[in-house]
Amino acid sequence: MRADIERAAQAVRAAAEFDWTWTVNDLPLFCGQVGWQFSGLDEQVPAAVTNLEVNRPDVRVSVADVSTTELSRAIDAISFRASDVVLGQSDLEPELDEVFDALVQRMFELLGQRPTDWWIEPTRGLRWDLPGLVVRAQIGVSSVRVYLVSPAYQQWNDEIEQSAEVE
Repeated sequence: MRADIERAAQAVRAAAEFDWTWTVNDLPLFCGQVGWQFSGLDEQVPAAVTNLEVNRPDVRVSVADVSTTELSRAIDAISFRASDVVLGQSDLEPELDEVFDALVQRMFELLGQRPTDWWIEPTRGLRWDLPGLVVRAQIGVSSVRVYLVSPAYQQWNDEIEQSAEVE
């Protein structure tokens, strides 16, 4: 399994320093700063490809409203893989743990602060609440992913989780 820890961590650092408005308008400039290829500005779901050396370098852009192609529509989150996607292998957990540990250590070094939150179920992950950005690193079934999340969207998710815990 390949992982591109340094480029993934540098993308997180660039995201932490970026002046987000959390609209589709942010994407071309941010992608340019981190060396990603961007396309589909006028599409319902914009697309990007990272420069990470992994077998699935595609970026998932979650927009709030896919019924329009307005450039001012909100972005909820951007996510990308820091490792290869490996399918059909049952003993993947130690490799994923190793990649995750190396990634979050490098993110900690570059961000200069400890994570704000962590979890181990249903998957292992860490979260940093930064000014203007929430960053999550998470082990998935077949890869390690990084999420760059709008603080407003994260707050909305947190409120839903808190209300579910109360019920």
